[in-house]
Amino acid sequence: MTIQTRKPTSKPSWPVLLLAGAEKAGKSYACALASASPKIGRTLWVSVGETDPDQYGAIPGADFDIVEHDGTVRGVLNVLVEIASLPPQETPTLLVVDSMTRLWDMVTDDLQATANARAKRNGRGGDQGITMDLWNRGKGMWRHIVQAINAHNGPVLLTARLEPVTVMDDKGKPTPIKADKIKTEKSLPYDVDGVIQMPERGKTIISGLRSVVIQLDGPTEFPNFTVDSLWSSLGLGDAQHRRVSEPAAAQDTDETGHE
Repeated sequence: MTIQTRKPTSKPSWPVLLLAGAEKAGKSYACALASASPKIGRTLWVSVGETDPDQYGAIPGADFDIVEHDGTVRGVLNVLVEIASLPPQETPTLLVVDSMTRLWDMVTDDLQATANARAKRNGRGGDQGITMDLWNRGKGMWRHIVQAINAHNGPVLLTARLEPVTVMDDKGKPTPIKADKIKTEKSLPYDVDGVIQMPERGKTIISGLRSVVIQLDGPTEFPNFTVDSLWSSLGLGDAQHRRVSEPAAAQDTDETGHE
């Protein structure tokens, strides 16, 4: 078999950005405002465990469609796979998933329910420990979710909660120091192209970004942040700048932990 190759375009692809913010810091608002960008055609908004964003439709220029699903992890995965399979449009489609914190909570809630059901069959009650085989199922489902998101042929905005946690010392004891932590599956910040932290309303910090255009030495404040202005700083906006991946397929087996 002859391998097929191509030269790099040297142009940026549409990124997957994670907006991690404190409660009511404006992460959902920023997503809705991004839908008003002239760089974007359609916006598909997948709401997971959050209040549906109907009110954000009142933002001047905001234009998005709320994607309906059955409220299960499997249902969310199925709509993400369907979105990834949509044909490319002349003007890219923005995908918003709000929030990844609640989606991971749903995965772990399913695992806990399965662990409890197992214990009940054996005559034990109450919450039981989640065994390694169940964690593997949950991680497998999460991988399918991330693959489906990365397969979207256009820009992606994900939201997550940013919460202060106590820093532990070398001996595992708590210290008086607090640090912000993204509340989601631990590998997600490594799976995305950029992490935008919003510790309070009006303050935005880029804590990580894959880009040859913007070189960061460390966490950097972005005054007057909007998603559209960040896209512009990255040199995005031309219709040929596309994120192209092989669409992910939903799995026939149930990997949420249901038995």
